[in-house]
Amino acid sequence: MGRLRTEMTDALARLGAATGTGFVVAALYKFVDLPDHAGWQSRLQALCEAHAVRGTLLLAHEGINGTICAPGDGMAAVLDWIEAEPRLEGLSLKFSAAPEQAFLRMKVRLKREIVTLGRPEINPSRTTGTYVEPRDWNRLVDDPDVMVIDTRNGYETAIGTFDGAVDPQTDSFREFPEWAARLAADPDRPRKLAMFCTGGIRCEKASALMQDMGFEEVFHLKGGILKYLEEVPAEDSRWQGECFVFDGRVAVDHALRPGRYDMCHACRMPLSDDDKAHPAYAPGVSCHHCLDMTDEASRARFAERQRQITLARARGESHLGADPRARKPRRDAV
Repeated sequence: MGRLRTEMTDALARLGAATGTGFVVAALYKFVDLPDHAGWQSRLQALCEAHAVRGTLLLAHEGINGTICAPGDGMAAVLDWIEAEPRLEGLSLKFSAAPEQAFLRMKVRLKREIVTLGRPEINPSRTTGTYVEPRDWNRLVDDPDVMVIDTRNGYETAIGTFDGAVDPQTDSFREFPEWAARLAADPDRPRKLAMFCTGGIRCEKASALMQDMGFEEVFHLKGGILKYLEEVPAEDSRWQGECFVFDGRVAVDHALRPGRYDMCHACRMPLSDDDKAHPAYAPGVSCHHCLDMTDEASRARFAERQRQITLARARGESHLGADPRARKPRRDAV
């Protein structure tokens, strides 16, 4: 058994899951110079389709990023391919389990950046902040001289974050440099920064940005929230709430099991049971986040889509619009 297969088996065992049942979800990335990345597209697409792997992989000159879901043997085939590619040595991998396939299709896409910051000169494969292992994260964030920064967006921070973390209140990662510039210009700016995100990719790129802006002591959580939840016992955790994920599960709890959130099919915001009890909530049509953002024509279109979904269910059929996995993926994943 290859090293990555063993890593997957060990991770699932810690989570109380087995590779022979259900599905395995893997969030992965690596910043590495890939001048020939376009040549990987067809090979990865064919490999994943041959082994019932679904999800999204992004390829760019700066590396690879994505989240995929497959039966255990299908995931193992992808891990074998990764292990055979020397340039992917040290690739960040986070595993979790899902009771059903988390995606509807497989897409391998070519991009300008594997996570869009809008600052192409920032290259984490050449310089980045200091990695912090999940087991060491608590000690760092408990330091009163450290500013803990959540590099994710508002729809993610709304359902969970680390206790005491600063929320930049961005709608996309492209907005982060503007917030960072204001922090850098503050005469009372903090000396130490500790940054985190879902799987580690955004906080790694953000750490390189902060160094470029003159911050010297910049740390980021290796493997992100997902690795922290996998490795740190709940009783020792500084994490509060659930973690938004970019697939049909919507969110996961501290045990990396599907959480309690649903998805608004109009605006794609995560919704709790209380949110769905709000007068503005209409399944498939609106929620309190988006009621004032859509016009009457859009709501009528959404209502018709929901009617078709209901009719399809009554016939025992599936409808593409009924599944949150069919939504257009958010560009910041993961």
